[in-house]
Amino acid sequence: MMDVVDGALQTISMDAERECPPYGLYMLTAALRAAGHEVVLVDLIAEQSVDLTPHHRALQDCQLVGVGATSLSWPSARVVLHQIEKLLPNVPIVLGGIHPTMFDRYVLDTTPATYVVRGEGERALLRLCACLSTGASVADIPGLTWRTPDGSVVRNPAAAKIDNEELGVFPVPDYASLAPGVYKGLAIESSRGCAFDCSFCSTSYRRSWRPIPAEEFVDRLTSVLPHLPLTRYHSTYIIDDEFSMNPRRAVRITELLHDRGLEPWLVYDSRANDLLFPGYVEGMADLTCQFLVGAECGYDEGLKRIGKGTTTEKLRLAAAKLARFGISDRADFSFILGLPWESMDEIRTTIRFAAGLHAEFGVRILLQWYLQIPGSRLWEADRSAGLVNEVMYDEFGFFRNLYLFRTGVRIAPDDFYDVAHMVEGLQRATRARYPERRMVEFTFPSAIAAYFPAGVLDGSDSGLVRLREVSRPGRAPTAVLEPTTVDLGVPVGVPRRHFIGYQ
Repeated sequence: MMDVVDGALQTISMDAERECPPYGLYMLTAALRAAGHEVVLVDLIAEQSVDLTPHHRALQDCQLVGVGATSLSWPSARVVLHQIEKLLPNVPIVLGGIHPTMFDRYVLDTTPATYVVRGEGERALLRLCACLSTGASVADIPGLTWRTPDGSVVRNPAAAKIDNEELGVFPVPDYASLAPGVYKGLAIESSRGCAFDCSFCSTSYRRSWRPIPAEEFVDRLTSVLPHLPLTRYHSTYIIDDEFSMNPRRAVRITELLHDRGLEPWLVYDSRANDLLFPGYVEGMADLTCQFLVGAECGYDEGLKRIGKGTTTEKLRLAAAKLARFGISDRADFSFILGLPWESMDEIRTTIRFAAGLHAEFGVRILLQWYLQIPGSRLWEADRSAGLVNEVMYDEFGFFRNLYLFRTGVRIAPDDFYDVAHMVEGLQRATRARYPERRMVEFTFPSAIAAYFPAGVLDGSDSGLVRLREVSRPGRAPTAVLEPTTVDLGVPVGVPRRHFIGYQ
């Protein structure tokens, strides 16, 4: 028997909402148990903690410890890895997730981990457990990077992708041990990957979309629904990068759900183009809790540059269709401000376009600043230029790092305040129409608020002026003015999606 613990970590601030359980953690737990392994599952997101001390006794007999991490959660994962090293000094550690996949050699060189599973873990983790149980070599496990006893790092050949038929027969996530009342809803996967490759996107498996057949997905969804009472709002998150990538298949899923008399309260992401497909919005309307549409830019040249595969006219037509079927207020149209090529002209154009969509069709607007996340084509270009690298994501608070933020968003500090005032005016207008609801979500960037507060942006009160005063005495003294207090009217930080019914 192989004892395995697999923990998925994120910073407490990133997971304060705890929308749904980490799908990979609970799915791999089910797969390991189905293969006959004993598993100690530690969900530190649910616990709002990075402290393994309460689990020390349960982990004592483990022969392998697994930790999953995204780039956002990597600082937390590092804390946990060093705890494992102290609590279980002789137990090997395997890392999984997108961040270790991208930077396998670096994370093995800088943490106590022994193995990294690059990419999908369903096959590789099971094979690793089998090898460690029997003492067999791990050299033939595809997709595994590992550290040899002499400290060298070996990268095995990449594993073949799991096909869509196989995805549909893996065990469903084991939610029986879910902490009651912690998560808002459950997570389920209907497909893996995305057919597109937007330049800002850092998700896995771009240009590689694999759908679980519609019937198999509905079977899997049905099997997890009995666990909904363990959640706070009985919603179900379809965690696909884009649920409607093939809208004909999505329509078939809605037909199957209606035929079976199922009414799951779904959260998902859809492309604007897919919303125009006949029957899709019609079928999803009564199943929809909330969904996100990645609009990104309010001008066609920007949509073309990021490779979005849509136009502002299609965004508008999609919003109009949602309004016709009465679910426009359940849609977050998400826009990115400050893409590396953007000036204030493009940013204003995007905000005005977003405001127009809301005013005409009642969709909700999510405005978020561009953030440098590893894995995107934009990030890789900056890494090649020597501007960013993976070391910058080791420490907590990298979203508040001024340098890292400014490598992406390149407008002047004053401009951020102009944008904030523009958005605050938009928010006031929406509150008059929707006094009980947040219809425009926006936050001021933490790095700018910390290092360029409004009171120090007055160019006439600069250090050079003071130096010239002391070098040329005798002039009339100038009045000392108190810094202007600026009430932004918007919070500082990272904006979040908002959900109908429990916002």
